[in-house]
Amino acid sequence: MEPSGLLPGISSGAMDRILPMHLLIQAGGRVLSVGPTLRKLVTPGMRHVADGFSNGRPGGNEDLVAVILGAASDGERLFLRMRQTPCLNLRGHAVPAGRDAVLVNLGFGIGLPDAVRAAGLTDRDFAPPELAMELLFMREAMGGVLGELSHFNSQLEVARDVAEAQAHTDPLTGLHNRRGLELALSEARTLTGLRAGDRDGFALAHLDLDHFKAVNDLLGHAEGDRVLCHVARVLGDVIRSDDTAARVGGDEFVLILRRFEDVAGLERLARRIIAGIESVLSDGADGCRVSASVGIVLSRNYRDQPLERMLLDADAALYRSKREGRGRVTILTAPLTGETQGL
Repeated sequence: MEPSGLLPGISSGAMDRILPMHLLIQAGGRVLSVGPTLRKLVTPGMRHVADGFSNGRPGGNEDLVAVILGAASDGERLFLRMRQTPCLNLRGHAVPAGRDAVLVNLGFGIGLPDAVRAAGLTDRDFAPPELAMELLFMREAMGGVLGELSHFNSQLEVARDVAEAQAHTDPLTGLHNRRGLELALSEARTLTGLRAGDRDGFALAHLDLDHFKAVNDLLGHAEGDRVLCHVARVLGDVIRSDDTAARVGGDEFVLILRRFEDVAGLERLARRIIAGIESVLSDGADGCRVSASVGIVLSRNYRDQPLERMLLDADAALYRSKREGRGRVTILTAPLTGETQGL
């Protein structure tokens, strides 16, 4: 495999620099010379071309030497497959080199990245005008750009999710705001319509604090904010993971309770909420006592009516609780008619 004096007028060093992926063989297949880059990948001490390569064409059963000689004779492109890991498919051309030799110049094609990784190749392993290096650098540059774009897109998605959550969240209590409630209510209505079963309905509860104005007037707005945050915690403790709690006004809250239309169970839940809210201040503390009034409607009664009607009836049920003494719950088992909405 000593590469000296093989081609007239071309030194072995010059051929290694110009053709680092060359393979020089005799007509019988004995290897005369292997380029320095190719030597890093083929079987060490390879004496015959068939020791390091096989026919790279799919289904090719021809003798490898005959294939190489044929390519040198008719100018066809040559395909060889390495027998040693990484078992790359190489492509190139073969030309006669004197009376009894063939010079083959090979390239990696799409296997270039695998060859670089397997042998630790650098730009010194390729001829300066070698297109492979341009492709390699382009691939590395594209990989870097794509990596940065992926990182940027991930950051953008996180920022978008945060912005969307903030747009649907009440900043004081952390509950949904009115916009968040509208989206959750529309989703609940859609799912109910798709399933169309009584067990898949939901309850809509409208809650308003009683005597809350006195807290702000007598104890200050900071204490009022503390009361509102306490209410949010009470609601968070009683709802389930797929329920929704929203603050839609100063001291107004709305709950969407999925798959929950049992009247007795809803009344017990509402009384738990009222009791939890009443515990925020000691009875009569500085003349303040906070409670809550609740109005509840059931989605099964509003399947053919708009969501706005549910909200209006829940609001009417709430104010019925207030008129009847506050600190209580009213559950409507049928939609209000025009004559009863004001009652």
